[in-house]
Amino acid sequence: MTSIQDRLREVFATPLPRGLMAKIGGICGVSRPTVSAWFNNPEKVRTISRTHAELICSTFELKVSPLWLSEGIGPKEWNPGELVLNTPRANVETTVDLKKSRQVPVTGSVKGGDDGFLTQDTTPDGFVEYWTGDPHAYALRIKGDSMHPRYRHGEFVVVTPSIEPQPGRDVVVRLTNGKCLLKQLNWVRGGEIQLLSINNDYGPMTFNKDEVECIARVAGSVGPDSLIF
Repeated sequence: MTSIQDRLREVFATPLPRGLMAKIGGICGVSRPTVSAWFNNPEKVRTISRTHAELICSTFELKVSPLWLSEGIGPKEWNPGELVLNTPRANVETTVDLKKSRQVPVTGSVKGGDDGFLTQDTTPDGFVEYWTGDPHAYALRIKGDSMHPRYRHGEFVVVTPSIEPQPGRDVVVRLTNGKCLLKQLNWVRGGEIQLLSINNDYGPMTFNKDEVECIARVAGSVGPDSLIF
């Protein structure tokens, strides 16, 4: 089995881009010396947490499995295939340079409805700054507290439809009947997908693939003060 140092250096270009370790430390909430040990000290660090691996794969849009990156388990390539139905497919290399943040358009707002589906306002409303290379990225303003504590009133979720969603990640799902949901993708099995609610008010929801128009990955969220007009 390869070491975490080998796996990190495999997916990032060498020599490492300037500022990479500081950026990883920032998104993972750890110090730069800790990240340096991830890359350079196999005697001190043998693995990283799955959460840290998911943050790294998400932020840098790496098309590798977080489980493979964190623990060296399973296939390297993450290609769930049927998870993305009618969204653009990612074209992401496994070695990437640092990308700059950019302004992502806010395309509307969403609020959790009493039936578990979203109610939407599609009026564009400025931009938010976010770190992503997805040219199709957009943001949605959260209204109300139905998705608390993960998403709070006034925050923005950033959606990256060109990046394949993974089980365990939040997604925006549009059904063929026009209804939408903001849920956690639980699994895809055969011709069905199952979604989990962000709060505990609703149980799992299972749909046939032919009921689903598209599934778009939620990359993250930013605060209410991030809005740029």
